[in-house]
Amino acid sequence: MKFKSSSLITLLPALLVMALWGSLFPMIKVGYAAVGIDTTHIPSILVFAGLRFTFCGLILVSFCAVRAKRLELPKRINIGWILLGALSSIILHYGFTYIGLALGEGSKSAIIKQIGFLFLSCFAFLFDPKDKFSVRKVIAGMLGFCGIVATAFDGSGIHFAIGDLLLLLASACSAVSAVITKKSTQRIAPVPYTGYSQLLGGICLLVPGLLLGGQIPRISISALLIFLYICAASIGAYVLWNSLLHSDSISKLSIIKFTEPMFTVLFSGLILGERILRLSYLIALLLLLSALLVEHLPGRKKHERNHI
Repeated sequence: MKFKSSSLITLLPALLVMALWGSLFPMIKVGYAAVGIDTTHIPSILVFAGLRFTFCGLILVSFCAVRAKRLELPKRINIGWILLGALSSIILHYGFTYIGLALGEGSKSAIIKQIGFLFLSCFAFLFDPKDKFSVRKVIAGMLGFCGIVATAFDGSGIHFAIGDLLLLLASACSAVSAVITKKSTQRIAPVPYTGYSQLLGGICLLVPGLLLGGQIPRISISALLIFLYICAASIGAYVLWNSLLHSDSISKLSIIKFTEPMFTVLFSGLILGERILRLSYLIALLLLLSALLVEHLPGRKKHERNHI
């Protein structure tokens, strides 16, 4: 699966990815309630996440096997890249995220989780020679990050909790995984890469969660339907995202990544009934739209278009 490098063809599927990821946060909270998980019990949360990614990985690996009419195991030379992808994007990223949210307030996670992508939006050229540095990217990155800050701002200001260091580490892992995926999908097709990395990452979350006493207290039809949506959205989002990373620049996609919290806010209002009609959210939306316009409006020089 490949996408052309034009702004519109990149922007629309990338925004779809952000919408899918944005819907997952409230749906996972609904899923916790449906299966009776105590959100302060980390082992059970790891079991839930492990089941999610193990199931997603099995579906994608099975799809690849059916399409190829045989099970294609990764080549030995590619196993290291899959291990790195699983470690950065699934195991460490979600491990740090869940524990950090449990220890901290969580309301500032939108800011901290985007710090890594702020760095990538401005300095992706350090990791990919084809991704050229430009002042325009720096401006778009800063506008996007200001939008994230506005999303998490309330009348009492922004305060940092104990778990924020772990969320910062999760942000770093997410940014590192984008670079690893960019390089890995030049060697491995995005779909099997996503499948094997999610399968491995899911098992590595599931096993310690079970060993530490994690469990799924109850199962129902509604819980299964919620879980199926979470898996379907995860598969669609990760396959699209990894395909985009394969064919487009990290810096451009990092700027679009700033819109994810706004989709989270929108779906939290629709699904969880949270209050979303706030001045801070309107300001955030305007800043995020400004970032996208700075990055995607025409008018840049020809040689810059060829690299961005």
